[in-house]
Amino acid sequence: MATIEKSGEEGALLLSQNRHWRVTRGKTASEVVIALEKEGLPEDWRDFKDFRLEIPVDRWNRVVKHIRTDRKLFGGVVLEFANQEEQLPAVLGHDRLYGDLQRVMQDATSSLVESGALVLTAVDLSPE
Repeated sequence: MATIEKSGEEGALLLSQNRHWRVTRGKTASEVVIALEKEGLPEDWRDFKDFRLEIPVDRWNRVVKHIRTDRKLFGGVVLEFANQEEQLPAVLGHDRLYGDLQRVMQDATSSLVESGALVLTAVDLSPE
């Protein structure tokens, strides 16, 4: 369920959150921001603390359809949305981070659908 975020970005709509990731609506309603939770990161992951994906809502279906497919394919799809492209392979290479990312994106998808911001469409899972 989407709630208004009380801390962090003022007035940001929190779509989903777990131990490692936070998903909010971006500065505009047409964008979703997926960011690592800085406080919960182990010391050896601190290099990733500013990593974030900024995905336009109209591209969300294209991204989320690959979240449970091949990790490399998913990385290729989200590469253009990463603020620090060079960190993407390392972030997706961590099994716990990737597993939590999968779960938080699925929860965010439910929140987007419930709020009416997203309509799910049938997709072909073959590589684009």
